[in-house]
Amino acid sequence: MTAVTSEGVTSKRGVGVSADTTLGLLLVSPIVITMAALVFYPMGRTLWDSLHRVNPMQAGTPFVGLENYTRMLTDGQLATTWVNTLIYVVLAVAAETIFGVLAAALINQIKVGRQWVLAAVILPWALPGVVNSVIWLWIYQPGAGLLNGILSALGLPFENHVWFNDRTSAIIAVTVVHVWRMMPLTIVIVLAAMQSIPAHLYEAARIDGATRFQMFGLVTLPLVRSAIAVAMTNATVNAFNLFDEAWVLAGASLETRPVLVQIYLETFQNLRFSYGMALSVVITLVSLLISLVYVLRVYRNTRFD
Repeated sequence: MTAVTSEGVTSKRGVGVSADTTLGLLLVSPIVITMAALVFYPMGRTLWDSLHRVNPMQAGTPFVGLENYTRMLTDGQLATTWVNTLIYVVLAVAAETIFGVLAAALINQIKVGRQWVLAAVILPWALPGVVNSVIWLWIYQPGAGLLNGILSALGLPFENHVWFNDRTSAIIAVTVVHVWRMMPLTIVIVLAAMQSIPAHLYEAARIDGATRFQMFGLVTLPLVRSAIAVAMTNATVNAFNLFDEAWVLAGASLETRPVLVQIYLETFQNLRFSYGMALSVVITLVSLLISLVYVLRVYRNTRFD
């Protein structure tokens, strides 16, 4: 009798697990199909076409193997755009992380009207990149620009100063606009982590005689480290995808051109579609590899108990 009962329970459990698995597959199938249609298939097709010669001015799409990839090694303009992109990534990630964490800490101290401050902070991120860039294009105007006006009013020699005359100031100007647009995302991520820290930890630190700066360094920063890593991952990927700011502010200038602008020029102006696809594959892989470093670091430092 006992044996029959055990078999019946085992059988029911088996049916239950099978039903749950089927239900789970049915629930995730729409997003899997959507991802396959909108992400995986385009990525696979891009990789496939990058191994062929795709040019609307030439008939056929012959297989060329790694020719489009080996061509990158001798492309002088591409080397310059990679240097520019890496500069953007380093400057943007550093600025967004440092100022984003500090801004999140300040907002976390606000007790009244915090939601309104946060709404104002998020606004640049909510606006389209082109809109932000056009606004800053007027701010950077040599004659009637707001930035030159403020600096001149302070007695600094910036009257009619052209910010895009040299490479250094142009790259900094583009980076400032990108940081202005993307830093709110860092602030939101880090602020959410700060608000989840138990209050009794600060009380214990205060009883031990810790100052505000000591509490920030010994309590807050260690507990939001994972959130900072996630924010840095987003900042890195977004910096690699920098396009709107560079295109609107500086156009096709090689001095400030990131890789994405180079991809646009190769694909839609030079009509070298397969070469542009190969460039897209490479920058995607680079972004994924760098992001993987952050993700693995977060995973290693996260406790799941």
